[in-house]
Amino acid sequence: MKKNIAVITGGNSSEYVISVKSADTIIENLDKTKYKPFRVEIKGTNWKVTMPDGKTVQIDKNDFSFTSNSTKTTFDGALIMIHGDPGEDGKLQGYLEMLGVPYSSSNVLTSSATFSKHFTKQYLLSYGVRSADWILLNKRFGYNVSDVEKKIGFPCFVKPNNAGSSFGVSKASSHNQLVDAINNAMKEDNEVLIEKMVSGTEITCGVLRTSKGAYKFPITEIVSKNGFFDYEAKYTTGMSEEIIPARINEEIAEQCKELSLRIYDLFNCRWFARIDYIISNNNLYLLEINTIPGMSRESIIPKMVKAANFNLPDLLDEILSDIFVS
Repeated sequence: MKKNIAVITGGNSSEYVISVKSADTIIENLDKTKYKPFRVEIKGTNWKVTMPDGKTVQIDKNDFSFTSNSTKTTFDGALIMIHGDPGEDGKLQGYLEMLGVPYSSSNVLTSSATFSKHFTKQYLLSYGVRSADWILLNKRFGYNVSDVEKKIGFPCFVKPNNAGSSFGVSKASSHNQLVDAINNAMKEDNEVLIEKMVSGTEITCGVLRTSKGAYKFPITEIVSKNGFFDYEAKYTTGMSEEIIPARINEEIAEQCKELSLRIYDLFNCRWFARIDYIISNNNLYLLEINTIPGMSRESIIPKMVKAANFNLPDLLDEILSDIFVS
């Protein structure tokens, strides 16, 4: 009997549209002989499922079900495809755990911890993982831009601390740019990370662990025409190059894969994870971890999977098989 799978998409962040595209890829690649996928879109308190005829039905949050034509349907499992709140920060995982619904992604603690760029960097620093110098600002406590300039200097990157990596990210090279960048980031989150710029080659590594073993995908080099990998660079044709495999020596590539899997395991991640770095003077500097990375056609993980000659439907089947026995 086919298992009913909720492919949960949407969310409350600016990455809603990316999440929807990611869900499209997942639904397209699920083995329909084993699974019956349902698109479940979440936006605030509005939770709905899209039926085959295109109509939508409200989700009953009491037991994560829906009723259509007097027939009640419950979900056997969930694939979380929300980038940002409430999918990548652990909130949705907590809800599903309380109801006993198996899900694909990292658990509540892992999701919450890795969603904070500050906590991620601080925690991994204790394990010797390099990261660019940074400072955390909190809207609640106030901050002094001049102090930031003295501690971090220019150029620097300004990012929402508890948010994805596509919106609210800016590069600042002057006082006025820094003020604007902080204000822009504060629109996405009350905490903002200011990070010293490290010059070098930007790369990203995808990893996945299932009961069948660990997958370390080919390193991808990112060359952005915007100077950094923002939303426009990620999702506008011609604004960036994503080179697979990256044009780096084999020793650094292998170090990156091993470090990425170590970080994955230190945080007890599940599902795909994508870990971003800068290579500077042959050293790897951590940028951030994406525990629910984009899975759209434009996204990097599906390209990595294809470059490694892996089959995405098979990997999804491995992930789902694991959640039903764990």
